[in-house]
Amino acid sequence: MTLEQHKKFDEFITGDDMDFYEEYIIYLSRQEQERFFAENPDFLSEFQVSYDNIDLLKDKMYRNILRKVKKYAAEGEN
Repeated sequence: MTLEQHKKFDEFITGDDMDFYEEYIIYLSRQEQERFFAENPDFLSEFQVSYDNIDLLKDKMYRNILRKVKKYAAEGEN
């Protein structure tokens, strides 16, 4: 494995669900996304997101807000 491949694999393994969504799921069709979410009900469970609003996930600002909410909630737990 090249250094670049190793780096990409490491980022994939250590990334969170939102990273995976932005890298792979966002490019699927709506039907494919709906099927993915139905088959993986725990996906994005650490974010306050409803699968009824799949279209909102395509908005980068919305995803950044979700990240900030997650970070704020984690800080509140500590």
